Amino acid sequence: MRISEQFVAVIFDVDGVLIDTMGYHADAWVRAGQELGVEVDEEEVYRREGEPGLKTAKDFMRIAGMMSTKARARAFVGKKEEVYQQIAAQPRVFPNATQLLDALEQCGMLLAFVTGTSREEIRRTLPPVFEPYFKTSVCGDEVMRGKPNPEPYMAAMRTLGTNPRETLVIENAPYGIRSGKNRRRDRLGDP
Repeated sequence: MRISEQFVAVIFDVDGVLIDTMGYHADAWVRAGQELGVEVDEEEVYRREGEPGLKTAKDFMRIAGMMSTKARARAFVGKKEEVYQQIAAQPRVFPNATQLLDALEQCGMLLAFVTGTSREEIRRTLPPVFEPYFKTSVCGDEVMRGKPNPEPYMAAMRTLGTNPRETLVIENAPYGIRSGKNRRRDRLGDP
């Protein structure tokens, strides 16, 4: 049985969808900013959920009136990831997440995840219970243009061998939702 005859694949976001980590990410951005003299608005972190960290860091530095070179932005992201690791050692898996993945897998769905989080950070924080489910994954530091651009979802679909019409995206954040919707327009030429 399928969730729909139309879909053959489901691609999940990670933070805020499979694991409850967004509070940790927001706190880490704020703390890292304080250490580096960059004021970070916690609400703005939530608005940018899913965006590649390097872009977020550059924008926060620019908003604070600082020069945002690539090296300084990388240092900011590095500090944010360091703080995140200190405060989010064991992220909480959302209730029934593994049961949902089991059910989708039993229905024959291809599963993947797409995240704005770096590959290194995902390796440290994604609970091992998820590893067997996903056929592929795309992380924020593996694409040229992250969410809200459709590139991350397009990359996952290429690897899965699926197209937008047969791929369901599960997202929670504004940038991720736009990225998931834009993948249809990008591939199919929709308005």
